[in-house]
Amino acid sequence: MSISRVHKVLDIELPTSEKIILILLADNANDESGECWPSQGYLAKRSGMTRQNVNLVIKRLAEKEYILVEHRYRPDGGQRANVYTVIPGHCNRQVAVTKEDTESVSKESIQMNSPHIWDVWTDIAGYKAKPILGKAIKDFGEFEVAKAIGVVLLKKPADPIPYFRAVLNGGKKKRGFVA
Repeated sequence: MSISRVHKVLDIELPTSEKIILILLADNANDESGECWPSQGYLAKRSGMTRQNVNLVIKRLAEKEYILVEHRYRPDGGQRANVYTVIPGHCNRQVAVTKEDTESVSKESIQMNSPHIWDVWTDIAGYKAKPILGKAIKDFGEFEVAKAIGVVLLKKPADPIPYFRAVLNGGKKKRGFVA
């Protein structure tokens, strides 16, 4: 069981079904190699999904390069349990945003091909992330959003969306309800 991999996976923004399967794989993974070989039946039972859904989710996680899948076969040609490797490069926790991070934006100049904030954001986070930018501009104003995008450009995090949100929220992560 790899607690460190599970903790890293918890910070990744993924659809619920993908996150559940990735957590289960990380929970079964070897601490050093990240390898595990749970059966699809086990993953289906623990996640509450069908085996077909588990297969689809595993395929999506492999396409997104969160896991590697090695298909194994018995000498008689029958299939054995696959070996899954939870890739730690994608599972790194986001580093907390400090005040120095946001102040450095005004000190350094950033050269971009396009002067439009929408184009810059699309280059960083992809086309599907445009609604996030629209909401951020509405909530924080265009100047603050431009500074946050500058920080993302300087820091080049693996996953820019949560980092961008952390910059806008002053480095504080939103947590669920706390009693």
